[in-house]
Amino acid sequence: MSRVTPPLLPEQRLEKVLGVARADALGVFVCAGASVLVSGAQEDWIMCGFSLLALVAGGMEWHGYQRLRDRDLGGLQWLLGAQGCLYTVIAAYALWRLQHFNAMAYWAELPEEARTQIDEQLKQNGLNADTDRALLLRTMNFLVCTVLIFVSTLYQGGLTWFYRRHRGAIAEALHGK
Repeated sequence: MSRVTPPLLPEQRLEKVLGVARADALGVFVCAGASVLVSGAQEDWIMCGFSLLALVAGGMEWHGYQRLRDRDLGGLQWLLGAQGCLYTVIAAYALWRLQHFNAMAYWAELPEEARTQIDEQLKQNGLNADTDRALLLRTMNFLVCTVLIFVSTLYQGGLTWFYRRHRGAIAEALHGK
């Protein structure tokens, strides 16, 4: 005999949305805040700027969370806007990185042990380390940026869908409609 669980009450769905929004906003604050500190210490002002924009998106989500927590339905629009804002920041960073990636500058930043291992792997595969290294690094950069955009599309899109899916129940919980 299968057991069918009853749907969550509107108040329970509101609490679920509040929990997700709070956790996501705090996660954005931690990740973007750490990125601001690290990129600022390294004087990477471009990354620092993107990280600050991500902090703004986290602030938008936190504001939406607080408004919903205070029983203001307008907080939901802030949660939705934060997802669009964060997705835009992440996609812009990935596109900027694709456009401005400098393979040789990146190579110089790698630890000596990593450079040695990469060169050995290239030689073992019959490639010329001097000529094929830049191609390898550009390809790796392309893959990382592609995965970043793909994951962000799924994550920010998923949160947007989650928040929208609960709109009616949130309105009912807040206003009894």
